Amino acid sequence: MRFSYIIVGFLVSAPVLLACDVCNASAFVKGAYYQLGDSDPGAVAGAVGNDPTRDSFIDKLDLSRFGSPHYSSNVPANGPFGDALSMQFDNPGGAGGPALPQLYGRTTSASMVDQGYALEAWVKPSASALSASSDWLIAYNGDPSSNGFGLFLDGSSYVVRIGSAEHVIGPVDAANWHHIAYVQSLGTSSYYYDGKLVRQSTTDALPSTATSGLWIGGDSIAAPEFLYSGLIDEVRYQSYNPLVAGAFDPTDFLITPEPGTLSLCCLAAGVFLLRRRRELQAS
Repeated sequence: MRFSYIIVGFLVSAPVLLACDVCNASAFVKGAYYQLGDSDPGAVAGAVGNDPTRDSFIDKLDLSRFGSPHYSSNVPANGPFGDALSMQFDNPGGAGGPALPQLYGRTTSASMVDQGYALEAWVKPSASALSASSDWLIAYNGDPSSNGFGLFLDGSSYVVRIGSAEHVIGPVDAANWHHIAYVQSLGTSSYYYDGKLVRQSTTDALPSTATSGLWIGGDSIAAPEFLYSGLIDEVRYQSYNPLVAGAFDPTDFLITPEPGTLSLCCLAAGVFLLRRRRELQAS
């Protein structure tokens, strides 16, 4: 699927996130994109996160703040162009964790269609809070106890959780940022670690329709649970029509290509498009 700009023969996957609506509107159905700082007015490193944190997509599924997560300047080195802020969650269990749980969420889930959907996020957990029993929600669309799907940290692994089932994406590495993703296209489930396909299945059970919310860093459906400790950045959910979008390409993820793969012209175009996106957001 192509939700990104193609410029002088090179794919630039991040400068303008309006690309989903502009370049391939017939393929894109519903979704939400949380930059966790870069689209929040007045956000600066060290400040408590805005309430709400903004959804950059047109549906504006903004998330309410619980507790006091705060912005950080610690961001993935090969995250999207222009990424300057992430969100720090210091939940109980971490060193000096606060009494009030920290998370972002809303009680209405994002739309799902049977044909296809994708969820991705950048994560860097707190090493001091990790243990073999860590069961932390990174990003989830729905109710983790009964429906929908999402990304979790379970002990030493990043996983996709679908009801009671888990599918491993890759190992937890608290020293570094990692990109994790799950894509479902026409019944085929694909699991990605740092943009690379690690597993694919046509027999894994698919999620039931999501209800009861959309969550980052934990959920608060009955009471706060699955609380995450560490950094999360660039969470994006997309529901789409793969019959229109075509085969999924990992370069569509929010990962910046290595500089050597981009021409100077392409980089200049990326800067221009990033500036244009910010102008559109401000208008």
